[in-house]
Amino acid sequence: MDFLAKIISKCHFEPVGVESFKKSLKLKEGDFVRIETWKERNILLHRKYFAFLNTVIYFLPEDSKFDKLRNIDYLRKEIMLLIGEVDLHVSMDGTQHMTPKSLSFKSMDESEFERVYRESVTAALKYFLLDIELSDFEAYIINFL
Repeated sequence: MDFLAKIISKCHFEPVGVESFKKSLKLKEGDFVRIETWKERNILLHRKYFAFLNTVIYFLPEDSKFDKLRNIDYLRKEIMLLIGEVDLHVSMDGTQHMTPKSLSFKSMDESEFERVYRESVTAALKYFLLDIELSDFEAYIINFL
């Protein structure tokens, strides 16, 4: 069982949301729990990254070689591969596969996410949107927010 809770003091927490509250009611005095913590990053940065992806899709050239990139999840994965944000998986037969890292809140802190964002923008302008300047592109992203 897992649920979202806010730490009130060093020894007290408060469930966040109705579902979390319902799950917390199943805990009894004396139960043992495992606690995994992380500091949530700014949700606006997360939204900015997806505004960035939508902006890239909007400005992609009409060339058919870019058709796959019009899918936001495919585009995100492709950019993560381009900037080297990957995990290496070795299959049972020894074949190595690179898989894009997750952008989830748990997977990276705010400073790492900002670095990934900057590198993603640079890669998009270098490989996909050759005719757009960084300053113009940033202005377009703000319009998506």
